[in-house]
Amino acid sequence: MMRCILACDLKGGIVVRGVKGERDRYRPISESSTIVGTSIPEEVIKAIRPKETYIADLDRITGAGGNLGTIASLSRFTRTMSDTGASTLHDVEETRKVSDAVILGTETASMELIRECQGKGVYVSLDMKHGKMMSRDPVFNAGPIGSLKMLNEVDLAGIILLDVGRVGSGEGIDLEMMKNAVSMSKHKVIAGGGVRDVDDLLSLEKCGADGAIIASAVHFGKVPLEMLRG
Repeated sequence: MMRCILACDLKGGIVVRGVKGERDRYRPISESSTIVGTSIPEEVIKAIRPKETYIADLDRITGAGGNLGTIASLSRFTRTMSDTGASTLHDVEETRKVSDAVILGTETASMELIRECQGKGVYVSLDMKHGKMMSRDPVFNAGPIGSLKMLNEVDLAGIILLDVGRVGSGEGIDLEMMKNAVSMSKHKVIAGGGVRDVDDLLSLEKCGADGAIIASAVHFGKVPLEMLRG
């Protein structure tokens, strides 16, 4: 079975539910989850017990603080891959101290930084909103497929296709894009955003995806916890 990775969005020191990338409207996960009755990060992870967790430090990504200490704590209970909004080598090193793997998201990281930091402990997240790239670096204006071709030149642990516009939306996944990405990328490809249930996971597996990052489907009971625990 493909990798099922729990998504854990951190904002203001708690876990929040991401919906369509509208970060100002994110609410504590306990308000919507059928699985946990708390939004305290350590308690959420202890309750779900995922083998792997994708962490988005929304405070650092948006320049509103940070949750590195919390990430370090969570890394004691689950294998972590963390997007902390890194845009410099210093940011990357700070993240490496607290997380098992570093995610360089195109929303904040340049292609130059990706080349400097490439290696087995680094993932690149192609950040999109409804299929349109989110990036400060104009080289990513090539779009997701063009960006994937550029990244074939770089040594990475994997690529994350993250469409924040689909996160928590119930829209489902863009299977056509995933098929295209898997067929032309030399890296393992992980889907993020839009997974609704086990059927979507099976469809991704058929496409050749290495894994999927999921949150709402877990908290709504659409994906069994056993699939996350490995």
